[in-house]
Amino acid sequence: MPLTATQKTLIDANLGDPEAISAVIMGFCWNESALASAADFVAHEAETLLEAANRLGLGWNPIWLREAGFTAFDANGTSIDQLAEASGPVNWSPQIRTFRFDDKISDAATGTRYRRRTSGELAALSLWMHAVTARDITIDRPSAQPGGTRGTVFRDLLIYYLQRSLPEGWQVRHEVPLTHIRGLHMRRDVGDRKSDILIIDDGSRLVAALSSKWSWRSDRGTEAAQMVPLTRYRPDVPYAMATAEFPRAASVARESIEDRIYHLCPTWVGAWLAVNELAPGTSAHAHWPNLTSLRQEGEARASALALKGLDVLVRDLKDSGDIL
Repeated sequence: MPLTATQKTLIDANLGDPEAISAVIMGFCWNESALASAADFVAHEAETLLEAANRLGLGWNPIWLREAGFTAFDANGTSIDQLAEASGPVNWSPQIRTFRFDDKISDAATGTRYRRRTSGELAALSLWMHAVTARDITIDRPSAQPGGTRGTVFRDLLIYYLQRSLPEGWQVRHEVPLTHIRGLHMRRDVGDRKSDILIIDDGSRLVAALSSKWSWRSDRGTEAAQMVPLTRYRPDVPYAMATAEFPRAASVARESIEDRIYHLCPTWVGAWLAVNELAPGTSAHAHWPNLTSLRQEGEARASALALKGLDVLVRDLKDSGDIL
């Protein structure tokens, strides 16, 4: 399915803003979670949101949602500026819609696993919502989108972003038969395999091969089959991967067979990992009292894992064009 005019316009309007690009692509690749109701915790009359969160042992901080642009209302429908005026579930406006990242924790999970999954989802939502609210970006997030569709949309948005970000005359090509690549064109063991994404400069030189993976699994047979002839016959061409993987981000950084790894939103995945590791009974507010501290934690985690963003991918590709 081709990209829509709206998708292209949002990419074009935010080319120089890495966080906005992360928010746009994630928004169009939304993976709706069934556990968004975790945000509707019960607050008591004359209780602050933080007091309720601490009493319930929540693994996330409601201040993150407020700073992101959400408003909390008590059971009477009164906005909670300081204290709830009535006991009952807290409701939020706009509607809370979280993104499901972890496919290992089911919707029926309870206890620590439920706390981990929902806390991570609400942390990431807060960062995403703050990014779009601060920039007045409107994205019609899908409510039901199969995994394969997300992967295709991610790839197509990535290709468009790269094409619009790289110098004039460069090409970003998808599914090129390996036999059409110089050095592989007369090799009988190449077969009918195709590349994922190829980057070609304005002199028709192959700059890099790129694998687009919305999520990452241990079964990397397809990539291995593709890489063998490339690394054998074109060892001069770097092979990179762009991914949006969250739960296995650390494994991607350690174990991926590509030369370099780039992530859709390294800061957000770093924050997600930090919140997931929060021990039961530990206050999220004590660690990260606001979104700024949560973002800083995410940046530190991403740096420790050597996860680079798509803007760094563009910079590295441009730098490759200057190599003789």
